[in-house]
Amino acid sequence: MTSIHLFVLASLVVSLHTLGLIILFFSNLVMVILVFMLIYMLWKSVHEKNYSSYRFISGLLIRRAVFYEEEIAPDSIIPVTNKAKRLMRKRVFRRLFTEELISAMKNIAGTSAGNLKHLYHQLELEKYALKRLKQEHWHIKAKAIQELSLMDMQELKNDLFTYTNDRNELVRMEAQTAVVQFNGFEGLRFLDTITYAMSEWQQIKLFQKLSSLPPTQIGIDGWLKSPNTSVVVFALKLARNYHRFEVHDLIISCLDHEDSRIRLQSIDCLSEIYTSETAIHLISRFWREDLQHRLAIILALQSIGSEDNSVFLGTLLSSPEYEIKLNAARALASTGLKGLSILIEHGTDDATLNNIIAQVKGEIAA
Repeated sequence: MTSIHLFVLASLVVSLHTLGLIILFFSNLVMVILVFMLIYMLWKSVHEKNYSSYRFISGLLIRRAVFYEEEIAPDSIIPVTNKAKRLMRKRVFRRLFTEELISAMKNIAGTSAGNLKHLYHQLELEKYALKRLKQEHWHIKAKAIQELSLMDMQELKNDLFTYTNDRNELVRMEAQTAVVQFNGFEGLRFLDTITYAMSEWQQIKLFQKLSSLPPTQIGIDGWLKSPNTSVVVFALKLARNYHRFEVHDLIISCLDHEDSRIRLQSIDCLSEIYTSETAIHLISRFWREDLQHRLAIILALQSIGSEDNSVFLGTLLSSPEYEIKLNAARALASTGLKGLSILIEHGTDDATLNNIIAQVKGEIAA
C-alpha cells in the first residue's frame, strides 16, 4: 500500500471519528435540553399550583378582613389561620398578599379600608417595607413609600421624611406626598431643607393633597427667600391660592429675582394678593421684561388696575406687538370710563387697532 493510500485511509478514519464525536455531542445536547425542559415543566407546574393556592389563601384573608363585623380597636385581632401565618414567612407569598391588599385598598373605603389597614399592621408587613427602603434600587424604595402611605403608617412619618430630599426624583415625590398626607400643611416643612428642584407635576400633586385639608396659617416667609427656586415658585402659589396678604411685600421683592420663572409667578400672584400700590410696582418693571412677562403684567393690571393706570395702558396701544395692543385695550376697558375714552380716542388710521377696539367693545357688550 502506497503512502498516498495510507494518507487517504488515515484521513477517512479521522473524519469518521470527528463525525462520531459531533453526533455524540448533539445527542448529549438534545438529552440535556429534554431533561431541562422536563425539570422546567415540573417546576412550572408546582409553581402554578402554589401560586393558585397562595392567591386563594390571600383572597380569603382579605375578604375576612373586609367583612369583619366586630369593632376594630388597637388590640383587636382579625382571625388568621396558622397556615397563613406560616406562609407569611415566605417572601413570594408575602409579596403576593401585599399586592392584593394594596389593590383592595385602592377600591374600598370606610370601615372595610380601616380593617385592611389593621390587618396590614397586625401582620407587621410595614417592617418588610422599611427593609425595602434600605435597598439601592429606586423603584423598590418608591414602591415601599407608596405602600406605607396608602396603609396610613403615620408612626413611620419620620422614617419617610428622610427621603423627601432623596437623589431620585420619584422617591422624593412619593416621600413628599406621604409626609403631606400624614401631617397636612405641617408636612411641608421639607421645603426648609430640600436642595433638589420640585417638578411642576409634583407641585400639582401636593396641591391636590392639600385641597382636601383645612387651611393652616403655616409660615411661608422663609420659603419665599429660599435658594431653591422651585421652593420659591411653590410658596408663591401657596400665597396666591390661600390669599396670604401678609406676604405682599415679599412677593413684590420677588419681582426682581434673577430667575424668570419666579418673576412670572410673582406677577401672577400679585393679581390676587395686591394693595393700592401693587400696580405701580408692576408698571415700574414693565419695560425691563420680555414679551411673556409684559403680557403677564398687563393681564394682572386688567384684574387690579384702576383709572390711574389708564395713561400707561394707553401708551401700549402703539406697540408693534398685536398681543400687547389687544390685552392693553382690554385692560383699559376694565379700568372704567377714563380708560374707555382713551381707547376710543386711539381709533385713528390704524386699521389693526380699530379692529381691536371693535372687538373689545363687542366683548363688553356681551
